[in-house]
Amino acid sequence: MKKILLLLCVLLCISITMQAQEKTITGKVTDDKGNPLNGASVVVKGSTAGTSTNADGTFTLKVPANAKQIEISSVGKETRTIAIDKATNFDVALNIADQSLTEVIIVGYQKVAKRDIPGSVVNVGGKEVAQKPIGSFTQLLQGKSTGVQVTGQSGRPGSNGYIRIRGTGSINATNEPLILLDGTPISSVAYSMLNPNDIDEVSILKDASSQAIYGSRAANGVILITTKKGRGKLEVRYSFQNGYVNAQDLKNLRFMTGREKLQYEFEAGFTNQYLDSMISNRVASGAFTAGSNLFNLSEQNRTGLWDLLENRSVGDWSQYLLQKNANVQTHEIAVSGSSDKFRYYFSLNKSDNDGIMYGSYWNKKGGRINVEYNASESFKMGSNIGVTYSQENNIRNLYNTQNAYAALFIFNNYEPLYQSNGKYNTTHTGYSPIEGTDHNPSVLNRLSTFASVFGDVMIVKDLNFRSQLGINYNTLAQENYLQPNSNLAAILGYNQKTDAGNSDFTYVFSNTLGWKKTIAANHNLSLLTGMEFTKNKFHSYTLASRGMPTSTVTTQDNAGSPQTASTSRADWAILSYIAAANYNYQGKYFLNLSGRRDGSSRFGANQRFANFWAIGVQWDLLKEKFIKAGFLSQLRLRASMGTTGTVPTGLYDNLGTYALTAKYNNAPAAVPARLPNADLTWEENKKKDIGIDFGFFQNRLTGSIDLYNRKTNGLLYPKNVSYTTGFSGYQSNIGNITNKGFEIMLSGDILKYNGGKLNIFGSYSHNDNKITNLYDDDVPQTLSRFKIGEPVYTYYLVRWAGVNPSTGRNMYYTKDGQLTETYSSSNAVLLNGKTPQVKYYGSFGLQATYKGFELSTQFYYSGGNYIMNYVYSIGASEGESVPDQQYSEAINYWKKPGDIVRYANLNDATQRITYDSDKYLQKGDYVSLRDVTLSYTTPSIKVTNKFNIKSLRFYVQGTNLAIWTKFKGLPEVGEANNESGLVSPGLYNLFAQPQLRAITTGIDIRF
Repeated sequence: MKKILLLLCVLLCISITMQAQEKTITGKVTDDKGNPLNGASVVVKGSTAGTSTNADGTFTLKVPANAKQIEISSVGKETRTIAIDKATNFDVALNIADQSLTEVIIVGYQKVAKRDIPGSVVNVGGKEVAQKPIGSFTQLLQGKSTGVQVTGQSGRPGSNGYIRIRGTGSINATNEPLILLDGTPISSVAYSMLNPNDIDEVSILKDASSQAIYGSRAANGVILITTKKGRGKLEVRYSFQNGYVNAQDLKNLRFMTGREKLQYEFEAGFTNQYLDSMISNRVASGAFTAGSNLFNLSEQNRTGLWDLLENRSVGDWSQYLLQKNANVQTHEIAVSGSSDKFRYYFSLNKSDNDGIMYGSYWNKKGGRINVEYNASESFKMGSNIGVTYSQENNIRNLYNTQNAYAALFIFNNYEPLYQSNGKYNTTHTGYSPIEGTDHNPSVLNRLSTFASVFGDVMIVKDLNFRSQLGINYNTLAQENYLQPNSNLAAILGYNQKTDAGNSDFTYVFSNTLGWKKTIAANHNLSLLTGMEFTKNKFHSYTLASRGMPTSTVTTQDNAGSPQTASTSRADWAILSYIAAANYNYQGKYFLNLSGRRDGSSRFGANQRFANFWAIGVQWDLLKEKFIKAGFLSQLRLRASMGTTGTVPTGLYDNLGTYALTAKYNNAPAAVPARLPNADLTWEENKKKDIGIDFGFFQNRLTGSIDLYNRKTNGLLYPKNVSYTTGFSGYQSNIGNITNKGFEIMLSGDILKYNGGKLNIFGSYSHNDNKITNLYDDDVPQTLSRFKIGEPVYTYYLVRWAGVNPSTGRNMYYTKDGQLTETYSSSNAVLLNGKTPQVKYYGSFGLQATYKGFELSTQFYYSGGNYIMNYVYSIGASEGESVPDQQYSEAINYWKKPGDIVRYANLNDATQRITYDSDKYLQKGDYVSLRDVTLSYTTPSIKVTNKFNIKSLRFYVQGTNLAIWTKFKGLPEVGEANNESGLVSPGLYNLFAQPQLRAITTGIDIRF
């Protein structure tokens, strides 16, 4: 009993001693006008202990008795450091800060103020990507930064845009940037599964100084996504959005009416199946004489048949193939808050999206839990967990002409929707995508899970250790069913059920040790070192069977004839060591050093590891005594150089492989399938960047200018070898590419008035791309060439010279510039400067606020590229595709000598080979009105003494409202050739769905 009492006394003394070592401080934080600041951060300087202010701006915080300073910060305000001494209550006012400099950005595994970064980094706030009726956040980044080209390649719900940061750096490896979510790399599948409203900020790293620490996957830029954390007092937010989407209108194109197309076919000597059937029936009934056909009927009989066919026709296929005013609707609820020990953010969301194509939809449900706990002054831990499930009714055979959007360009407006027996008409193609959607479903189910846990330990003052484990797990299950008695099953002669899917699992384990110290008041130094291990495992399967007994029985074991059962597995890993050092003197001179050593399983033993490095410097000229500020409010010079890398898309390109086949005496045998290359190594990007940031008139006008030079060495590409070896080639490092360009960004508050302001912004980015070295001077591609001294994918085509007014035949130029009426692919030449790559792009717009009202607009423009318009070549085909729908302008073809027209004689079959000439090569320049948003936010509404509505925001917005272009079609979309959504360079074809034009309204309530 005495021991117990003694122990209790000891514990009591320890408790009293610990309490004596702490004290409680309170205070209030306001802006420069005395308004309370909610969610301002209050932290004991040099420790992790801290809290956030409540809605009234007040805070309470326990601090160590020996604490000397607290640091108080808030978004958009200047950070202040306050001495504690013996005081226990503080009233602190924070002035408006230059946000372009005080923004805290995550770069290189650590948070730093933007003013301390010598690199080219752009920060996009979560507000700029939230509550937009577009499936993937990648498309929401369009126009948000210079040097970042985002192309929304398809209007398919949930589809990703493709991103190019400072040009195309590879011809066979990926050109997509590395994207990390809360520090963990995520796959492209996960992009569309993110809830944009959960995003707190997006940092885009464009130069070597900011990218090099990410090493071998950073050559194409790095995008860092940070999700929301709790701030301040408990807050509950509910958001609702509802609206309607339609397909963007085709520009500069009009389909022939039913009567126009029938007349066109008649003049081309073509008769269709419907007229043939009508004539046969009338011959059988005696109404027409035996031997009658469309071309020997009287005009009265012929036009009479046309009238009957038009009366049965759809009139306009877009009314059936496109869903008009397709509904989009989202609900979201989020709960967030913080105390001196605990930060939390919880959200649930549900999104239902009807696609613009008949029968398509994309529905998504998700949730997120982000928590942080300050266990003590020196230890903090937390986790971020997000789960999203989606279901999509995909357009059947997305990448062939059975998809409904392709049918819009092929089906004639005189064709009926239904046959006389009530069944769907299969049209002249033998297929109806409407019937196919109804009876041959193709459903995709996806599950995306992201989770990370971390621990942050302050070992001693200024020395911090952080460990984090991140996981990204994605699954896909797809069901395709050709139901019994469906039209497609009848065409193929069987019904079939296919189940396919995959799982993609990545984990990243990183450990970093950071040290930060201010020496002698003027020298600020931070050091970081660490290691990271990334592992990926991928598994896929396909099962297919035929002979299902009924349309309701869909399981594989009930099929009469199993067909396919296959699986595949793949994995890869990267081991990395990182280091960084940042120094600044009096906030005037800045130096940044970073390095990374990566080892990848994708390379052979001779080249498995590679080193990447960067150096960046910055000079704040306004802190120099010899610079008189005057109307200048910001003037900073920065420069950087360094290296990053690219890994091959193939996981085992360095290995010699064998394939199993029945080659020897009808028995299984292993034969060589690929040559090994133990010296296969990384693509290396050498980057140089110089920039200036400036501000005038107390930053009423701000801007930046950047110049860059990006050189890719060791391009990954198959190198040809003699066929006598038994192989056509092997993966190798064979050449170099250079991207040079400049970027300009301006923003100005041109008007400031009581209760609001008017801001106008604009940006311009220009990029020149050139191949500087190849294993061969001229490497053929489809419709293009890789040639030294020219941009990647420079077009290689026969030059069209117009239609000969005398003969009605197409004319072409020979290689030596002579005219000929004979088409020959041997006359193809390199079209210097004509490439599918965009040369310039940017955005401009305005933001006007007045009290609670806000109006914002954004325009986006792009140009300098050329597009091979495959859609146009079919719709104005000069007789090559007469059975298919044609554009109205194709009526103006050559009919008699002297006609000055674009289209050749329909009845000359030799004129129907024009696709591989530049006749259908068109400029891809366009300007689009991307976004218009009008909103009103109410001040706080008192409901009861204990319950207030903090804010109530109403808004209406339009997305992709208009586009201006001379291109015939929609210049922003391209062919998606596989599930990853890669765009075939410069080809506009039938498979690309148009962008969505949306009008939505919403409400945002905060309690």
